[in-house]
Amino acid sequence: RSLRSGFVVLLLSLLAARLFDTGTASLMAPKKKPPKAEGEPDPLDEFVRKYGKNQKEFDTPKIARVQEILQKIDEGEDMKSWNFDADFDSMAFQVLCHTLRQSGYNDIEAIRLWKCGDGDKAVRSVCYYLEGQTGEQGVKDVQFMDNGVTELGCEFLGRTLGPNGNKMVNLLRLDFNQFGTPGVIKLSEGLSQNCTLRQLSLNYCNIGEDGGEYIAQILMFHRNAIEKLELMGNYLRERGVIDVFNACKRKTALSEINVFDNKFTDTPEVIKVLRELFANNTTLATYDLSGNHISDEGAGKLVHGLVSASHVEKVKITERVAEKTHNAIKDYLGSGGKKKKGKKK
Repeated sequence: RSLRSGFVVLLLSLLAARLFDTGTASLMAPKKKPPKAEGEPDPLDEFVRKYGKNQKEFDTPKIARVQEILQKIDEGEDMKSWNFDADFDSMAFQVLCHTLRQSGYNDIEAIRLWKCGDGDKAVRSVCYYLEGQTGEQGVKDVQFMDNGVTELGCEFLGRTLGPNGNKMVNLLRLDFNQFGTPGVIKLSEGLSQNCTLRQLSLNYCNIGEDGGEYIAQILMFHRNAIEKLELMGNYLRERGVIDVFNACKRKTALSEINVFDNKFTDTPEVIKVLRELFANNTTLATYDLSGNHISDEGAGKLVHGLVSASHVEKVKITERVAEKTHNAIKDYLGSGGKKKKGKKK
């Protein structure tokens, strides 16, 4: 248990670092704003003016991170990512999102909240802003990591990203929120008809084996566009992963799936559906099956499934299997059924 806790803390730190690396990358190359047509109001000026007015009207405190962002924009930096990693006043954040929508300020490509502790209230505020965005410019990356999001927050997101909602968000990351299967059910009500999302990350969300059915519903929509699916650290077990793998068989957009540490074993049914997936989905090239209970015998059967799967580039399994099994998998990856030759010394 201590090793697992240490791993989760390390993973949180790495994800947070990646989050802020992504957010600060855009600061390296400031760009001049294009001149506005004569008489056309500047969206940023409109936002700043209305934001100040609304803060006074509702008597809300300033959010330190927003002040930093506005200062950097004023200095000429191109702040496309609005990242938050400290607690803020709930009403103040609601006023912020309301003003962003009210002023029509859409020069934000990412809104990321990491361990801010405002839970579903913050989700509702962000969703209100997203629902007001039209056209091609707007938020594409939405992240609530370890933010106390519950089933209710998932309902907000499902509605906002459903068939009558936002059409721009292509990345949704909800890692380390413990909403479990009830949350996935609410997400699926909207995402099962979403055709713009490219990456969905539900790592360590306490999703049980009955949650696989609802993840499958998201994937089975004929216009589903998800390319990368991350489900690390859940409890899908055999029943759940079989539902997910079956739904992946004919998803031509999907190229990567991660089911690390989902507590499943290599039952005949799991091995069968994985081999069928290798054969039927020729765009799914990367599989992370590590952290699960796959024996040498089960891994050997997977190797046989790779014989004709030349499109598969990477398959990660538990380190507990024999080295020769790992080598056999590496030999067949991308080989078109021909065992790769070793390098001559």
